Amino acid sequence: MPSTPPVYLFEDSQVDRLYPLTYSRPVSDLRVGGLTLGQRLARNLFPTAEDSKPRPLAGIFLRPAMADAARLRSPFPVNPTLAPSDGLLLINARWLLLQGAERFETPPPDTAGLSASTVVWIHLSPRLAGRIDPARLHEPATLESILPEVRRLSAAGPGRLIDRPWQLLEHQRAAIIEDFRRLGPASAGLLYPGVHVLDPENVHVAEGVKIWPGALLDAQAGPIIIERDAVIRANAVITGPVYIGPGCLIRTGADIREDSTLGPGTRVGGEISNALFLGHANKQHHGFVGNSIIGEWANLGAGTTTSNLKNTYGEIRMPLNGADEPTGRQFLGALIADHAKLGIGTYLSTGSVVGFASHIIAPRPPRFVPSFAWVTDKGIARADFEKLEDIAGIVLERRGLQFTAADHELWVRIASEWAAAERYPWPPE
Repeated sequence: MPSTPPVYLFEDSQVDRLYPLTYSRPVSDLRVGGLTLGQRLARNLFPTAEDSKPRPLAGIFLRPAMADAARLRSPFPVNPTLAPSDGLLLINARWLLLQGAERFETPPPDTAGLSASTVVWIHLSPRLAGRIDPARLHEPATLESILPEVRRLSAAGPGRLIDRPWQLLEHQRAAIIEDFRRLGPASAGLLYPGVHVLDPENVHVAEGVKIWPGALLDAQAGPIIIERDAVIRANAVITGPVYIGPGCLIRTGADIREDSTLGPGTRVGGEISNALFLGHANKQHHGFVGNSIIGEWANLGAGTTTSNLKNTYGEIRMPLNGADEPTGRQFLGALIADHAKLGIGTYLSTGSVVGFASHIIAPRPPRFVPSFAWVTDKGIARADFEKLEDIAGIVLERRGLQFTAADHELWVRIASEWAAAERYPWPPE
């Protein structure tokens, strides 16, 4: 087996295909189950013994405009200085790599693994490593210029590239099952008398968890993972596979159904099915959210409900980047970006998209709401940018965090450049 050079993740030129989720985070920070794409790559690229730490990544190369904000939260060095003399192995950050029978092995130098002409990985010798500009890996020409000088191989095998946001939903079950294999059964938290656990060997309850009387953990059809300091209130029903991240709050009587992920700090109530909450979002009241992705710091008012099935039972289309795209899915609810706020009694049609930092104060908004929008019964208008930033600062402060200068610079870039991909026909001001 060839020796392993420094390993870096990189964002490629197709990061815009995951808008609006990647307006405000690197691709590697997208979550499936208990780990982000980057964390899962770090763990699964070069598996180690169960009692050992995974081999650390040398860093991640991002769009330069994303770097300052990413450094505040990334577990990896962001846009580090390369040492070409060591060679390098670049891994596409959109690659979801789950453990399986087929393992990823370090490829020979000067080879590239491609999937439908997209670079999944490329191992460059010192000679070629010194010829690329890592700050431009998000531009198509950077790797295209070097491909004629390497041996191109098929990247078929373990893992798949995440090409569209809804594809994250398709892998939640497998990811949660993998996470449970790593963690194993545990009952380290406080389960009050009257908690019901079906198949306890398929349940992981971490330290600091509190589960109130009447709650039901049904792990017969798949594992349930409840991370540290989460709270499950009375009479909540959780049906696995489900991942509940650290510091989450499940409200009284909630129904959390199969294939759902609640990222860190999420607070939910009502009915949830095959949903992915990236973290720190609020949906604490009644209402159904199914087959949907909810961004960080989003707030869903009481009664917010997503339709996830057409009356015709046909394929659902989703409006992204100015086009209504087929998804190949019969069940698909909504894609709600970071910092979006939905008022009481909001009903979202099948395949809806709510843009970054938008506010909806209308019961039945259109299927596509652009970023930085203010939606009322009178229609869609541009929201006051400074007001939206002030609201975000208040929200973060309530969780002990700050809206930083790097956050402001990122918001400006989103509003002035990246959100133009939505091609929304704003009326002249």
